[in-house]
Amino acid sequence: MDHVLDAIRPHYEALLDCFLEEQKTGEYKKFSDNPFYDEVKALIDAMNILRKYLGWETIKLKDEVEFYL
Repeated sequence: MDHVLDAIRPHYEALLDCFLEEQKTGEYKKFSDNPFYDEVKALIDAMNILRKYLGWETIKLKDEVEFYL
């Protein structure tokens, strides 16, 4: 299953970059106001199902934003 995560990862990273660039503008009070939120959240949800199955730690958008910003 980790090969599926490897295939999803580049798409997730590209969308996360777009999400983070939008967050940097300061226009959004909530993550859900960001135009890339739904896509990023959908990929995180999909990856987390696989990560749980593999016994790995799940990804949280809040933690990703704090790490990269």
